[in-house]
Amino acid sequence: MVDYEKIIKEYGTPTYVYDIDTLLERISYLRSKLAGYDLVYAVKANTFIAKSLEENVDRYEICSPGEFDICNKLKINHQKMVISGVYKDRPTIENMIKNYDDILKYTIESVSQYELLDELTRKYNRKINILIRLTSGNQFGVTESEVEELIKNHQNPLMTIDGIEYFSGTQKHSLVRIEKEIDHLIEFVSHIENDLKVEIKEIEYGPGLPVFYYVGDEFDEDAFLAEIKRILDKITKKKVSLEIGRSIAASCGSYLTKVVDMKTNKYGNYVILDGGINHLVYYGQTMAMKIPHYEILPKRVGQEDTYNLCGSLCTINDFLVKNITTQLLQKEDVFIFKNVGAYSSTEGISLFLSRDLPKVVLNHTGGGTKLVRDNIKTSELNFPNNLI
Repeated sequence: MVDYEKIIKEYGTPTYVYDIDTLLERISYLRSKLAGYDLVYAVKANTFIAKSLEENVDRYEICSPGEFDICNKLKINHQKMVISGVYKDRPTIENMIKNYDDILKYTIESVSQYELLDELTRKYNRKINILIRLTSGNQFGVTESEVEELIKNHQNPLMTIDGIEYFSGTQKHSLVRIEKEIDHLIEFVSHIENDLKVEIKEIEYGPGLPVFYYVGDEFDEDAFLAEIKRILDKITKKKVSLEIGRSIAASCGSYLTKVVDMKTNKYGNYVILDGGINHLVYYGQTMAMKIPHYEILPKRVGQEDTYNLCGSLCTINDFLVKNITTQLLQKEDVFIFKNVGAYSSTEGISLFLSRDLPKVVLNHTGGGTKLVRDNIKTSELNFPNNLI
C-alpha cells in the first residue's frame, strides 16, 4: 500500500512513484497465467525498476549502450542479458565481446550485424549465442530469405544460432492477430528445420500484451491470457521466451502532480498543474479526450465541476485531460495518475521549456520509500556551455 500523503509531504511534486510490491505481484500473476514460458523484461519500459526484477524475470532485453550501462552499474547478471537493438555500434559491441565473456546472447537485426559479431567473436575468440530477428514488415529485423541465407552461410563455430526473435508491436488486443503470428512462426521454423536441417531451439516472441489505461477500457485479463497460453501451447519442443515490458511495468507506477493555478473563461475551467506532457504520456491518448485512472488528494465529497487539466508548458498542446468531471478542486490538490510504470517517464518531451525532471521514488513494504533520482535541472542540459 502506497502512503501517498506521506510521499507528497516528504518529496513534493511532480514525482514518479514506483511500487515494488505491485510490481512483484504483477510478475507473479503473469507467471501463474503464462506458466511454462520464460519472461524477458524489456528494459526500455522502465530502468528504475530493473534491479528489483532480477530474481523474478528470466532475462533482460537491452537495446542501447545506455541501457547496458545502467544494467551493468546495477550489477545485473550478465548471463541474464540479451543484447538487442536495431543499431549496434561497433565500439559498444567490441567492448562487450572483448571485456565481458559472460554476456552470452545477442540478437541479429541485419546482415551487417551478423558480420560484425562474426568478425569480433573470431577476433577475441568469444563464444556467444544468437537470435535472428525476423522482421514484421518494418525497419526491425531481417526478411525470411535473409534468415535463410544467414543460416545457410553460417560457418562460425563460436556463434551458435539459438533461435528466432519476433516482435510486431505493443498494445495488441487482437487474439486473432496473435494466433496468426504464432502459426506463421511455427510454419517458418518448421521450414528451417526440415529444409535447412538446422535446429531452432528457442523462439523469443513479443506478445505486446495490452494495458488498458483509460476509464471504461477494462477487460477480462484472466480470459485473455488463457487464450494467449492456448495459442502459445501450439509451439512444441521449443523454449519460448516472452519479451514483455509494458504489461510488466505499467501498473506499478504513479505520477503525482499538484494544482498550482486555476482560471475560468468562456471556454471552461482550466487547472494548471506543476507537471505536464513533458512528464506524463499515456499510450493511445488522443487530444487528451480519454480519462486515465486517477485519484485526488485530499478527497472531497459533494459538489463536482468539469475541468481541463493543463501542464506547465507554454504550448496549447499541454493538456493532460480535457473535460474531466470531478470533485471541486483547490490549489495544492494533488492528482495521482495511475498505471504510469512503463515508458511514461521517458516518452515525455522532457527537455522542452527547461523544466526540472521529476523526482523518482521507489516504494516497498518493509523498506519504506527511497529516493532513487532527485530533480534534475534540464536547464543545464539545454545550456550552450561553449559560449561562455
